[in-house]
Amino acid sequence: MDRLQEGETQELIQSGELAGLIWKSALGIVALAAGVAVVRTCSRILILGNSRRAVHDLRELLFDKLLKLAPSFYQRHQTGHLMSRAVNDVQNVQGLMGPVFMYLSETAALYAICLTSMLTLSPKLTAISLLPFPLFLVAARSLAGRIHQSSREAQERLGQLSAKVDESLSGQLIIKSLTLESFDRDLFIAHATELKDTHLKLTWLRATLMPLMVVLVSFSTFLTLIFGGPMVSGGALSLGDFVALVLYLQMVAGPTAALGFVLSSLQRGAAALARIREILETEVTLQDSSSSPERPVHSGALEVRELTVSYPSSSPTHGDPSPAEKRKRTVLDRISFKAPAGSFIGVVGPIGSGKTTLIRALARQLEIGTGQVFLDNEDLTQLPIREVRKAVGLVPQDNFLFSRSLAENVALGKPEASREAVVQAVEASQLAQDLPQLPKGLDTLLGERGVNLSGGQRQRTALARVMLLRPKLLLLDDTLSAVDTQTAEKILTALEPLMAGRTTVMVAHRLRHLQRADLILVLENGRLVETGKHEQLLASGGLYAALYAQQEQRAALKEDLQREDQP
Repeated sequence: MDRLQEGETQELIQSGELAGLIWKSALGIVALAAGVAVVRTCSRILILGNSRRAVHDLRELLFDKLLKLAPSFYQRHQTGHLMSRAVNDVQNVQGLMGPVFMYLSETAALYAICLTSMLTLSPKLTAISLLPFPLFLVAARSLAGRIHQSSREAQERLGQLSAKVDESLSGQLIIKSLTLESFDRDLFIAHATELKDTHLKLTWLRATLMPLMVVLVSFSTFLTLIFGGPMVSGGALSLGDFVALVLYLQMVAGPTAALGFVLSSLQRGAAALARIREILETEVTLQDSSSSPERPVHSGALEVRELTVSYPSSSPTHGDPSPAEKRKRTVLDRISFKAPAGSFIGVVGPIGSGKTTLIRALARQLEIGTGQVFLDNEDLTQLPIREVRKAVGLVPQDNFLFSRSLAENVALGKPEASREAVVQAVEASQLAQDLPQLPKGLDTLLGERGVNLSGGQRQRTALARVMLLRPKLLLLDDTLSAVDTQTAEKILTALEPLMAGRTTVMVAHRLRHLQRADLILVLENGRLVETGKHEQLLASGGLYAALYAQQEQRAALKEDLQREDQP
């Protein structure tokens, strides 16, 4: 450029140097473009590939942490919020570790090369062209902070919407039976509107950031032209150096304009990473102690000493517990009893008396203090959790079935079990009588959460699952509540061989089912108010006797009504 400006064009043409310069420049441009293409391709493969591998590891780490967290954690966090963090937030982190990191790396490298070249050509003009940058960076930082806050709010709103969808889909039967479609739709629209408004606010902030970067580049170019022109005309800077400096400035113009998108994505990814970090940093309260002896449970002998369990006093939330949530309410208050190996313990009491909490504490699913529950004369909190849960068979009140075949659901805890063993467990749980109603019998694929089974069938499936495991300690949480009296009696009869030699703790609504119990615990408001055998408790005339009398009166009234209906 400088030689052309000085009037050497004709000489270059006559000497043939012009063609050589053109070819040399063209080859240089081609070589530079090829080098840039190779570098960009390799960097994208390296950075984007590593980001996907890192996010894969993060997803596994997050899911592993969710599996380890205690049930109390899920009482404070709704499923929809956790799903949002495990899916959407992880995806945003992938954008942070992939494209954002790649663009920042490329921009940093380009800035280093171009600014160094610009300073070599003219430090003064370079400083003038960079004058707007500090001001715009301050404005961009302010916008970035607001984008971060809005991104986190949007992700929280998305979690709330996911929780609402999960709740609505799970409760479709209740919604339809109570004709709540319009009400439920209004709730969904309210959550969706909040999410829309938050995203619109976020979009406005991002839209403001992008033009800000464009104005920055344009104003910087304007200053370069205004102050660079007189420098060229005054001889302080050659035309070639000026053109080169403007070209270098234009090379950084594109990445600078795209910096708005990068900063926006950076804040969105940072907000997502912070939400994921909250889960990863949550303390695992149910874990093996350092002194846990590595030995299995043999007899199943159980002893409970002054067992006290407290729950947070307020309802679940999607964030960290507030001071109000940290206040505790006592659910079990100093419960004590002994259950020798092979004994049958019954648990009864009014609704809300703590029966299910007791069963969950014995199954090592709740945070309990040391020295309160002993299994085989070993402190339950000092035994390896895996060994405890292998030795304990729990049939909860609310049974969960997976979208697999009925046989696979029965053999879930023992997948290596033979078909014959599965059939025996199904027959013992009195589920075999319902198999002809299923299209493929044991091979029938169950719907989500066993939706194509009745409540009683789901209970008996869960019971068959535990019967197949043959645990040392059998915990039955009102397992027979969804079956009729005759079926319940058949199940109890079939359970007798399994209960022989095994400690059984059974919560029962029908007190007749506990007539054979070695010891009955009567709970009221979290306290143990009566203990004894069936006959002893009836003779004492306490709460158990009152509950039994009420049930007998209802049973007698039902029989009278049935006789009246008969012709």
